[in-house]
Amino acid sequence: MTYIYWLSQIQYSEQSLVGDKLFILSQLLQRGYPLTPGFIVGSSLWRQLIHHHQSRLLKRDFGDDYQLLQSVANHNRHIINNAVLPETAQSLLIQAVQQLNSPTVILQPFVTNPAVQRHQINHLWRSQTCNQHPDAIIEAVKLAWSELFTASSLLYWQKLGISIEQIEVSILVRPLNPVLGEGTIEIDQDIIQIKASWGLVDSILQGAVEPDTYLVDPETSQILAQCLGSKNYGYRIQNQSAASPKINCLEAYIPEEHLASAYILDSQAIANLLQLTQNILEQQPQLKFFTWSAQESSSSKVSDFCFTWVDDNLSQEIPALDSTILNTQMPAASTNSLLSGIAASPGIVQGKVIIVSDWANHTQPIPEGAILVTKIIAPQHISLIRQTAGIITERGGRTSHAAIVARELNIPAVVNATNATTILNQGDVTYLDGNNGQVYPATSAPELTPHNPLRRRISLNYPIATKLMVNLSQPESIVAASKLSVDGVGLIRSELMLAELLASPTLAKWQDSFRSQLLHTLSSYLRQFTTAFAPRPVFYRSLDRYDADLLDSVFGNRGTYGYLINSNLFDLEIQVLKTLILEGHSNLRIILPFVRSVNEFEFCLRRLENAGLTSISSFQVWMMAEIPSVIMLLPEYVAAGVQGIAIGTNDLTQLLLGVDRERSQFSDCGLNANHPAMHKAMATLIKTAQEHGIGCSICGQAPVEHPELIELLIQWGIDAISVEPDAVTQTYKAIARAERRLLLGRIRNNQ
Repeated sequence: MTYIYWLSQIQYSEQSLVGDKLFILSQLLQRGYPLTPGFIVGSSLWRQLIHHHQSRLLKRDFGDDYQLLQSVANHNRHIINNAVLPETAQSLLIQAVQQLNSPTVILQPFVTNPAVQRHQINHLWRSQTCNQHPDAIIEAVKLAWSELFTASSLLYWQKLGISIEQIEVSILVRPLNPVLGEGTIEIDQDIIQIKASWGLVDSILQGAVEPDTYLVDPETSQILAQCLGSKNYGYRIQNQSAASPKINCLEAYIPEEHLASAYILDSQAIANLLQLTQNILEQQPQLKFFTWSAQESSSSKVSDFCFTWVDDNLSQEIPALDSTILNTQMPAASTNSLLSGIAASPGIVQGKVIIVSDWANHTQPIPEGAILVTKIIAPQHISLIRQTAGIITERGGRTSHAAIVARELNIPAVVNATNATTILNQGDVTYLDGNNGQVYPATSAPELTPHNPLRRRISLNYPIATKLMVNLSQPESIVAASKLSVDGVGLIRSELMLAELLASPTLAKWQDSFRSQLLHTLSSYLRQFTTAFAPRPVFYRSLDRYDADLLDSVFGNRGTYGYLINSNLFDLEIQVLKTLILEGHSNLRIILPFVRSVNEFEFCLRRLENAGLTSISSFQVWMMAEIPSVIMLLPEYVAAGVQGIAIGTNDLTQLLLGVDRERSQFSDCGLNANHPAMHKAMATLIKTAQEHGIGCSICGQAPVEHPELIELLIQWGIDAISVEPDAVTQTYKAIARAERRLLLGRIRNNQ
């Protein structure tokens, strides 16, 4: 039986034995491309071990029982780690490692059968490092295999419906040599993104550092932008001998100060790296992800490269472009901006200024492609911003309605730009940068592209246990958002979706034509949402209307209190929900907004009951938890029939801390969703929801504005996190990192 396959010798007939990805690596190495050599421990040895111990391995459905999960994981890993390999296999492994002529080697486990490989789960598993001592080599192989039985792996196997018997596993073994720096290359049709850090690439892949980032035009190889990272941490190989077995041969270190504050790659190094990449792409054009290495040299200059991995999938998704990366594209520092504000929605645009100082007296349509400048945008004005190229407001923060809709529609926006309506002139051509919150004269603007290609996002395939959902309000966003790796729509902001219709003067007269129009429009919109996301749930938040004469107030007749005064609109919404559910759109749910009292909730529930909606098993009645009294009264709400809560951090923050969401100065001084009082409020709501067996999600801007909250939310036990489409990628990654740390911490504590 063959156990060892050398990368430099694998033939086409052996492709199925090592897997497609490792076969491509082998072919590139054999054709002379600069890749790290090594060998593969084939899946036949893995199958032999699994077959021998099959009766002893636990195969239990542990559901959400983390204690049982950890018990099963520990039991199975113990069996693998204590297994005895055939003497022939041990001898071949030890001889092969010695032929690598390196004091340290790295072992990387890979799924090699196509049916499982498509789930992109290889990066769930840690690589192992060891020295050349025979005992260390055998132990490292078994540790690599046992990665399939970690608690996190078992959790994802169960979620994906994959059994261990379905899996073919090979181990890639290669020398691990001292390096000056390593990094990644991510290739999209619109952009090439290069990342670099001192030491081994693990610091980048594990998120331990902020690497240097270089953005390159794939057609011209021109460097479009570069961002200096914070590289004050790294990994390197420990000095050691083979006299005794050694597992985990890496150590953390702090690069010298002059290196931490300097770019790793200069323009010539980037050109060399791109040329090597292009050479490989000529042979394998489907490749999208590379990891590269630069060996240690007598100087600190990076010049000679080799590749340590290539892949046809992005192991790290290309995120929406961070504002800091585009700083090099801005006008020179000596150029004075006309205005500064808060970067509310990324993107760069040049256009003619249209100033609206007074919405009450504004009757002219806003020209398409103009940059709208106004004091504030209320919900009833949202429909007017769809055709604008950019938005500038004097008031508001990143949680204002204008900012939320601008991000959803990919309209560059700057908010909280003081005196914008008086500083700018009607008809002026200006340059708006939503990445860094600046407005410049058109004469100082660099050459612009009509859109920002860097905002392209790739769907994520990494499985997570916490549900990730998306907040929407505009039907125009449905097609793109439905393709994201999300578990459904966590919040439809109905008042923003129907803003144009609700601003109609016929509403006050309550004409039959208006009733008919509202029924038709709402039915049409919700049908699009439920169809596009089916079978994923869609949570529709019923109308949370602001009184036009109370724009400076968070109160008025908002939310369900307004339903008590006049239930006409709510009754129409109920009619639409019932129609759609009877049509078969069983993924539709309702969230009641801004609920002040249990009586208000009971009033709404009775109307839903009278319509027969609550008797439909798929239908659920949730409420927003955005008023502080809900924290104390949640058990009473559950007793009244609440089936789930959605924590609205935007309103909860301003009501709990006594601040205005439209005024950024409060957030700047710490009065925001990351405040200790907000932590306690959210933790209490989540815990109470768990104790009473109801669902709990969070749908405000807090997880995006303060990513560090995500790990806390997961520790507290949040069921779902719902964010804007623009934030899905970064939130997905943050959830995955937090879940891994949480599982690892629990396992270590139990051990």
